[in-house]
Amino acid sequence: MAPEHDAKIAKNSGFLAVSAGVVGVMSYACTLLMANMLGTADYTMFAAAAMILGVVGIVANALVPLPLSHVVAAHPEGSDERRNGVAFAVFVSCLAGIAAAIIAGSVTLALANPALAGVVALAAFVIFVANAPAGWLQGELRFTWYAISTIGEVLLRLVFSLLVIVMAWGAGGAVFGFVVGCLAPLVVPWSFYQDLRWRPRVLLEKWRWAETSDIASVLCVVSVLVGIDVVVVGFLDNGSPAAAGFQALATIAKGPVYVAAGTALVAFPLLRTPGAKAGEVLGAAFAAFGQLAVVAFAIIATAPPLMAGLIVPQKYHGSLGLLPWLAASGLGYAVLMALSTVLLALRAYRRCQIGLACACVLVVGGLWLGWQLNAVTGMAVGSAAGAVLAGLVLAVLARPVLVAAHPGRGAGPFLVLACVLIVALAVAAHLQPLAWLTLAAVSGLAVLAHQRGLLPHRNDFRIRRRRRQAGTSGETTRRRVRFEAPSTSPRASWVARALSGNLTAFIVVVAGAFGVRALGLERGFELWVDELLYVRLGESVSAGEFPTLPDGPFFLHPPGYFLLEAGVIKIFGITGEIIEVTLQLRWLNGVMGALTVGLGFLLVRKLATPTAAWLAAVLLAFEPFILRNNSHAFLETSAMVPGLAGLLLLVDHRQPQSKLRSFLRLATAGLLLGYSILCKDFFFISTVAPVLAAIVWKRTVPWRKGLVVAASGFVPYVIYLIVVAAHGHFPSWVWAKSNGLLRMSGVEKTTGFTSEGSPSIVSRLIEQSGHFGTSYILLGLCPVVGLLLCFSYHAGRRLIGLGGLALGAAGAYSAVFGTFEEQYGYGVMVFGVICSVLVVVELRERYPKGRKALAVVSVIYVALTMVLGIRTALTVDNGFVQANDWVQANLPAGARISVTNSTGHFAYMHDPRFGIWPSAPLMKEQGVSYILTQSKPTSQGYGYANPSMLAWLKDHASPMVTALGPTNGETTIWYVDPAALDAAAAANVGVPHKDYGTER
Repeated sequence: MAPEHDAKIAKNSGFLAVSAGVVGVMSYACTLLMANMLGTADYTMFAAAAMILGVVGIVANALVPLPLSHVVAAHPEGSDERRNGVAFAVFVSCLAGIAAAIIAGSVTLALANPALAGVVALAAFVIFVANAPAGWLQGELRFTWYAISTIGEVLLRLVFSLLVIVMAWGAGGAVFGFVVGCLAPLVVPWSFYQDLRWRPRVLLEKWRWAETSDIASVLCVVSVLVGIDVVVVGFLDNGSPAAAGFQALATIAKGPVYVAAGTALVAFPLLRTPGAKAGEVLGAAFAAFGQLAVVAFAIIATAPPLMAGLIVPQKYHGSLGLLPWLAASGLGYAVLMALSTVLLALRAYRRCQIGLACACVLVVGGLWLGWQLNAVTGMAVGSAAGAVLAGLVLAVLARPVLVAAHPGRGAGPFLVLACVLIVALAVAAHLQPLAWLTLAAVSGLAVLAHQRGLLPHRNDFRIRRRRRQAGTSGETTRRRVRFEAPSTSPRASWVARALSGNLTAFIVVVAGAFGVRALGLERGFELWVDELLYVRLGESVSAGEFPTLPDGPFFLHPPGYFLLEAGVIKIFGITGEIIEVTLQLRWLNGVMGALTVGLGFLLVRKLATPTAAWLAAVLLAFEPFILRNNSHAFLETSAMVPGLAGLLLLVDHRQPQSKLRSFLRLATAGLLLGYSILCKDFFFISTVAPVLAAIVWKRTVPWRKGLVVAASGFVPYVIYLIVVAAHGHFPSWVWAKSNGLLRMSGVEKTTGFTSEGSPSIVSRLIEQSGHFGTSYILLGLCPVVGLLLCFSYHAGRRLIGLGGLALGAAGAYSAVFGTFEEQYGYGVMVFGVICSVLVVVELRERYPKGRKALAVVSVIYVALTMVLGIRTALTVDNGFVQANDWVQANLPAGARISVTNSTGHFAYMHDPRFGIWPSAPLMKEQGVSYILTQSKPTSQGYGYANPSMLAWLKDHASPMVTALGPTNGETTIWYVDPAALDAAAAANVGVPHKDYGTER
């Protein structure tokens, strides 16, 4: 019994804690979306209604789920007692929902119009009704389904919020999103509805009301205690910045409370199950709760200001010093929630009520005393003291009941490890925030992976050759089998396995990769002219045009990415100056880049082992060159996502149940590969071309399947060409493509490292090795590992190897003979990671003696990649943004300013104060008194300005603003005194090349 309970609690506590965190983040995103997109009056009404419904949700969660989970856990499916319990829960939900609807609607009517009040009343009723299925799922121990339904509830509300914004439905439509979201919890296994019966007589049974009221009262008190500090500080300090900072940080610091909620949801029905061994359940519950809560507290309490400032708005940074105290209070509240739920499960109502009464006095007293001594700062300290003391008091009161859990067993080593972790994080935060981030990420992911059973028990990359037979379960499948319920249908079992397996891991990987990309998306990567061009093209598509630049329609690249940009612009209503719009659209590529990591993870997991898949995910998430491309509005990121998705469908070895399903899968794979080409033609090399080659090479893909995929792959581009020809643009398309091919082949060398006067690629590699050293290793490895995979025994690996070989060979040709630009290497890097990991698996399978050496090399390479990736993300490199901020705030209306590269020219093309006047004679002729320069590209011969002009400016001009970054060096706005400019113009200083209006 002990191992079984330990597995259930360990796996599901962490999973439910993460899902609760995801729900919190998505709810915050929904609120933030409404704050930005609704008018002031509408948002004020929405915020008031949301607060009222939040209170309704707290009461509903306390009143219905846990009492019902006890009945479901204690009685078998189809029994009269279970049906009585379900009927009672639904009746209570409906009656309480009606009461909540009347109260909430009446309160809202005093604040808003009758229509909004009616929507709030409906939402309050639906919130109560939707809680009965949640209690049934908890009692059935279907925690995966429960977590997905809660996430689905908020996701539906978020999607509906977008519809509300597009359709301009105002505050009423936004509140109706709560009703729509409640549809998700109603999607439960049919057996719930089979247990549902019309039995109103159960409402006359007093013992049911007594137990429900006991549980509801305790949980309501706990919920109030957890949130009282946020409410009180706002009331006492009247919405000051300090109070707002306290509230923002307190929400983050309550991370351990999510852990307690997850543990409580799992432990309560297990403790109420007939025949359950309370000691074993409690021991497993405390172990799971302790591991997760301590790690969460340690990370939050020791977070350095640099890292905490990334997720806390700038205006609240003055309150960051409160975070350790608020983290301690969050830990205390978590202990209160966990212990009170356990005491409820064991029916120790009196001890629980006495403990909560003491907690009310201690928490409220701590807040009051802290406010009297030192206002908001004192409240943070008082909150921590009150919550921790309340947790200790409840623990003392619960000790006789909890002694069966043997809390002293293993507590000593755990406390030592906890103290070591906290000290290590605190020291790392003080010395180097980058080291803190690495240690925090590793410790958090390690605990979650350990509790979910994702960490390998053997350090082995080998594929297990034995396949699971019907009616048996090997070591590799035991975790998934445990989640299958005999009473569910095959389809429901399949869904449950999918959610608890690949899909769950995919969500975790994508969320983690997006978090890495969010670190420096707007401040860690300098603006490039290419992304400004692509943003303008996306804006033109959103206006209903062909992709168009100021000089006419654009056909050098196909419109796949521009269509995505246009959709985002329309949905979110993005407007503004080009630099602002570009920074906002970078988030699209951040999401697409995170999806790339998730798809790469699934692809390697399909072709190798879970360990290899996690290795590939870490490399793709932190690889600095991939990170850099994902953080710009470039085409390549969007092209890679459908490409990998199509390959993932293609390497799926499962046989469909019918020829129609097989054809649809192949056609879908082909269309995805085709959309990759529609984003950038170059990706034909890694999508359709390998499929065609795979038909011939070792029969990797059967010729019929290969032809279906290839034919489908050409469909998106053919449709694009038909539209181009129908509008009479086909000659322009032919001209653009022919010139692009000449440039890419190297026949015409006007851009890239092989063009005349450009710095050599070798010097560039040496210069940037400190940032992209691991990337350059991948650049060289890609064709080699791709070639090795072409000889694999596994057909799927051979297909990926053909793609890696093609990309690697194309990259090598471009670097030596053709036009090699840095963004061309993105596909090489992604396939280089995937192919390299698969080759490591191949080598370990074929040469077992070399496993240790491969393991050491792999660990070193992964660690180095993580360090370089985090360094790249956290390095400030936003010279243009800082210069633009100065321009918006300080540049006189009548002043004129010269730009010296194409990025500056395109950014300010429509501002008459800016122009290309990069020499002293031109500046004097145009009446220019300011000039914007970038030291690094200018000294290398790029841009419009002569390097001698930059040297003269350093001696004779005054820098107004200077920003240092690895891409452009010193980005500076100079003010040139008229007298000095006259002398420089007479001396002909800085006369550029005759082609100064163009840039290599």
